[in-house]
Amino acid sequence: MTVRVPVFVCGEPTRGDDAAAHAAVELLAPAARELADVVAAGQLDVLLLLDLPADRPCVVVDAVAGLAPGEVWVRPLAALVDRARALERSGRAVEPRSSHELPLEQVLALAAALRDRPPAGTFVGIGGARWDPGAGLSEAVTAGLPALAAAIAAAIEEAADPAAAAESPASPGSPHPERSAEGP
Repeated sequence: MTVRVPVFVCGEPTRGDDAAAHAAVELLAPAARELADVVAAGQLDVLLLLDLPADRPCVVVDAVAGLAPGEVWVRPLAALVDRARALERSGRAVEPRSSHELPLEQVLALAAALRDRPPAGTFVGIGGARWDPGAGLSEAVTAGLPALAAAIAAAIEEAADPAAAAESPASPGSPHPERSAEGP
């Protein structure tokens, strides 16, 4: 059975590479867009995740610092929750500047704690280079948009029909493989 997949598009469209998720969603083929319930989330809010049924996977898309600009990064949400918990245990967790600016991994960890398990789904990100208000996308991120859109489409298709994704040769034994792809 195919279901529509919540796609939480994060980022601020007027702040340089922070607009990458929005730009990539615009590049999705009609077949992927038909499977998606696109939500312009700005910054991911824990309430969006709490509203999801326990077995309903979502896709979270954002530009991220710390990756090479234009590099596409795909991870299961549960892996990011595990990372947040490990950072917290080691005393290296990121300190939020306010309760309205929790890092993505902390939002996911909070949702996992409140739900008694991590939200189902996939994070799809792209490394950014500039975040200035009024700046356009960097060349590296612009070049990486097709790869980002392809990764988003694959995550949507996988979430819409997890049984088919589990049988796919691209993901033997794991419905959420970790993968990274460089933009063209």
